Amino acid sequence: MARQKNRISQITYNPATQCFEAAVTLIMEEEAFTYPVSIPAPLDSSYEDVTKAVLARAKRMHEGANPGFRSRKPSEDALAMPIIVPPSVREATVGLWDRLLSGGRAA
Repeated sequence: MARQKNRISQITYNPATQCFEAAVTLIMEEEAFTYPVSIPAPLDSSYEDVTKAVLARAKRMHEGANPGFRSRKPSEDALAMPIIVPPSVREATVGLWDRLLSGGRAA
């Protein structure tokens, strides 16, 4: 069996569809396959349960007869790719932590 590594992007919750969403990369020897995964679950689901579910869904997609939409590239390229957080998200997150830690309200 091929040695496999996995990478899960930041997991987000989509309230419109009531699903957790992530990009999951499965690294198989020479190639990396990235799948967009959406898991229906309540917002209060545990991080561990959601992580296991998105990984399991990506593996099922990869092993299926018709894997659907995916990205495929050499595994070295996938490992070298940094996880990019847009500046607007980074600034909003920093501002939120500043308000929370200073005793201010988050909303």
